[in-house]
Amino acid sequence: IVCVIALIIAYYLGQDKPARTLLIFSVLGVIAMLIGIMTTGIVSTYAFLSGGLICSIMWPCIFTLSVAGLGKYTTQGSAFLIMMILGGAIIPPIQGKLADYLQASSTAPGYGIHQSYWVAVICFAYLAFFGFAVKGILRKQGISYEEQSTAAH
Repeated sequence: IVCVIALIIAYYLGQDKPARTLLIFSVLGVIAMLIGIMTTGIVSTYAFLSGGLICSIMWPCIFTLSVAGLGKYTTQGSAFLIMMILGGAIIPPIQGKLADYLQASSTAPGYGIHQSYWVAVICFAYLAFFGFAVKGILRKQGISYEEQSTAAH
């Protein structure tokens, strides 16, 4: 329940601003993965599970920020972005190989898979960097998602 409450509060802190929302949730992702790595039992399980909830909020932000400013190339850019979902097929085998490698050097059961979540920490950290850097990149193109949007009616 604490995790869900924290995610709801973080969503409201984002205030419909995709770069801020991406940054906040990426940092929460790093924190959740670190909690999962540093703890065991039910706390670790919930920390790792919260990563999925965090990703569900981040995807629309990533998409919005990635295709912003592409102009007439928006269709192609969004197609390439969808094709890059392949990253979801590349990262798990990398994490699995790391888990196997780490488990081979340990006698503790589950040590490898538990420590392999450092891959997720790196991925969330990159997304935090993207959320931080993209505001400046888009601002140079004259695009800002920082203004509060108002209804058209």
